[in-house]
Amino acid sequence: MKLTVYPIKGDEKWELLSKVIDKIETRETKKALARYKITPVNKALEILKVIILAMFFELEISYAVAEINKRLELRKFLRIEEEIKLKSVYSLMSKFESEQFINFVLSTLNVNSKRRKNKRSLLILDWTDISLDLNPFRRRNLENKPYKWGYSTKGFFLGMKMMILIDYRTLTPLFFHVYPANVHESHMYPLILEMLKRRKLIRFGDAIIMDRGFYAYKNYLIGIRYGVIPLIIPRKHFRFEKLEGLISYPLSIFNSKNVEKEKKRYRKLVKKLFEGLKKNLKSLRSIIEDVIKLGKEAFSLKKLHCYDFEPVKKRCSLSVLLTGMTFKFGFREKRVIQKLSEW
Repeated sequence: MKLTVYPIKGDEKWELLSKVIDKIETRETKKALARYKITPVNKALEILKVIILAMFFELEISYAVAEINKRLELRKFLRIEEEIKLKSVYSLMSKFESEQFINFVLSTLNVNSKRRKNKRSLLILDWTDISLDLNPFRRRNLENKPYKWGYSTKGFFLGMKMMILIDYRTLTPLFFHVYPANVHESHMYPLILEMLKRRKLIRFGDAIIMDRGFYAYKNYLIGIRYGVIPLIIPRKHFRFEKLEGLISYPLSIFNSKNVEKEKKRYRKLVKKLFEGLKKNLKSLRSIIEDVIKLGKEAFSLKKLHCYDFEPVKKRCSLSVLLTGMTFKFGFREKRVIQKLSEW
């Protein structure tokens, strides 16, 4: 039996959805849609509401559209005047590239290089599996397929992976990237740092906490060369003496006007790295597991009915948007996040 979708006054989930609807109807959101050419804006807003409703209650889009058309109260809640045509939902979503949605989401969450003023941030970088709704027991030739076999703590899965970066203080998602499931995160690490640098999301002196999946002596060196403190949780046989012997100044600093000043900056960076590696990093990074669980469990990012990178990226974009909005509304306590994940 399928869920009857009816707005309930006082229900926490409907209250949160109401706040999300208020947010996406603001002038800033409309400007962001227009800026990234997701037009016509008013029609795009209606379609976004439909998809967000479906994600909130883990519904198929076709069923969400049927419920909206059937119930006047639901249309009033979503502020949709006319009935929605299912064809127009799929048509509008397929019309735009995933990069437009990603830029729209990050813009709506106010993710940009001006988010901090002369402050060094503590960031957390992690990945999660994006499992697709495919029969894992069926024989498949995956040579030309975008989805691959991958492995997570839950076992093998068929799909893709998503890497996500969050701000430790605000829990705001700053960046995410979808990539093949058969690529190890330690191999993606240099590419991710380059993307973050290009988007101006990392500054000199920022600290990034990562789990053991990113562990490699060379990855500490790569992080230092990008001017960040790579707090990768060490493995059992890690030796500080070995890492210290491998660290050297990046060649780029010898092109600067004040070489001694640059050397001093990097020495401070290395000192903070060794100090940071002695801290309890596991407890600090545990919050991102709750953030990822919220996005997957509460906002329908599991067993997706999408089989290509473009639609998967769009769904990931909207899940990240809803997760980020939830934190912006003040739901940041670990206990509260865990409760929202179990809706």
